Amino acid sequence: MTPSAGSPLAPQPPAQSSYREYAPSEKLRPFVACFWTHDPAEGREASSPSVRRVLPDGCIDVVLGFAGQADEPESAMAVGTMTRALVLEPGAGPECFVGVRFRPGKAAAFLTVPANELTDLRVPLDELWLDAGEVRDALSARPGAVERVRALERVLAARAAPGAVPAQHDVDEAIRRIVDAGGSLGITRLAPALGVTRQHLARRFSQLVGVSPKTFARVVRLGRVIERARAVPAGEAINWSALAVELGYFDQSHLVDEFKELTGVSPTVWQRG
Repeated sequence: MTPSAGSPLAPQPPAQSSYREYAPSEKLRPFVACFWTHDPAEGREASSPSVRRVLPDGCIDVVLGFAGQADEPESAMAVGTMTRALVLEPGAGPECFVGVRFRPGKAAAFLTVPANELTDLRVPLDELWLDAGEVRDALSARPGAVERVRALERVLAARAAPGAVPAQHDVDEAIRRIVDAGGSLGITRLAPALGVTRQHLARRFSQLVGVSPKTFARVVRLGRVIERARAVPAGEAINWSALAVELGYFDQSHLVDEFKELTGVSPTVWQRG
């Protein structure tokens, strides 16, 4: 994500979408990938509501739900690392959302439980933060995306305790190598290359990321598939077989099987949606 010049909270170009991303402050940048907002009233969803499919991305988010122009969030929850898509029906829950997406393995500075206790779950912040009520008050802001993002950023900046987070160089390096390889990395060779055992790396990954290194690699590779598929011009057929070869799958069937497992639909159904 490359924010616009002049503001750390400058949104990404809308591209006719109700989803926006905002860059974190310098203090939070080591932990936060981005802040984001989703307001259907601003985009096409307002005129054509449909099922939304949120795909796994290897990250933990904190998400606030607002009812229209209300100042205080209607809901506040942590969304754990996902191993399958989250399907949201139209009209269900709050009208708009404000969230923070932590970098893989970096939510530990702000949450009080191991990441694997949140995997595939949505947990109210009241169950994770003893001062959740005070936090809700602090998150009350004038209606508006930037104001709400700034309120959330202030709360996280006040809670950040980098010194209290144990060193995690092994997991950080494993994440870096997996991401750099686009998920196409021999996991059996990863731990020895880092000078640790497979059991140690798997345990640390589970605690900090919420999934195993192998699952994280599959999610990263799915992200590359989605990225390549979205780059194909509208109306042009996607060559799934060529994508499979390019991105390190055994063959097209392997790509399709993993795509279905992680998203809940086939590549062609996803493309039509």
